[in-house]
Formats: sequence, C-alpha cells, structure tokens
Amino acid sequence: MESPSLDPSLPGVRQLQDWIREHTPLHVQLVDGTRLGGSLQWQDPEFLALRPDRDSPLMLVGRKALAVIRPLA
Repeated sequence: MESPSLDPSLPGVRQLQDWIREHTPLHVQLVDGTRLGGSLQWQDPEFLALRPDRDSPLMLVGRKALAVIRPLA
C-alpha cells in the first residue's frame, strides 16, 4: 500500500514544519481524549514524532488518532 506524500503547499503541513524548526512546545489531544505534551521532532504522511522532554524517547502518534494540536507558547 502506498502512502500519500506530504504536500508542503498545505497550510497545516507548513505550520507543523514551523513548529518543528522552532522547537515549539505543543499540547496534543487524541480522539479518545488522551492528552500529550512535548515538542514535535518530525512528521510523515502517517505519523508525528513527539518528544515529551529532552531525555525521553520519541512517541509516534498516528495522524488518524489526532483531534487537536496547539502550541503552548
């Protein structure tokens, strides 16, 4: 199965890339109500990589599980 590629002309993709570049702290809420925090490290068509803090391993969050992403700063 082929994954769709990220379209950098989309404003949402550009916003996430800005947050990655700026190491912006984020609040993420999943569709099941789970809340996560951290900084976004990278994105691909299926996942976002979130690092809760400097010493923590990456958490992969499936794009389909996302309800809300907002900056804390």
